[in-house]
Amino acid sequence: MLGNKLSQTGRLIDNKELMLVHLQLEAGGSVPAHDHVGQEVFFTVVKGIAEVTLNQTEKHRLTPGEVLHFAGEASVSVYAVEDVDFFVYLINRQ
Repeated sequence: MLGNKLSQTGRLIDNKELMLVHLQLEAGGSVPAHDHVGQEVFFTVVKGIAEVTLNQTEKHRLTPGEVLHFAGEASVSVYAVEDVDFFVYLINRQ
């Protein structure tokens, strides 16, 4: 089989090139501030609204279809404005 369908939540892929994480938060839920040093981060919402804060000051409200890209050295936290379903792609720098 050429394709591999991934539908669960949590860490879907974790290898030397890429980590792919699928998360779902209920409205009011959050992910505390953390960083991903050495990685490029691509954050995309597929359902709901998320507020992503970088370095405790820069806020981005993301809706389905939008992608936020940032360097993993930035501190990132997430707040679910409403029930939210999102993917985070972390690409390791070589």
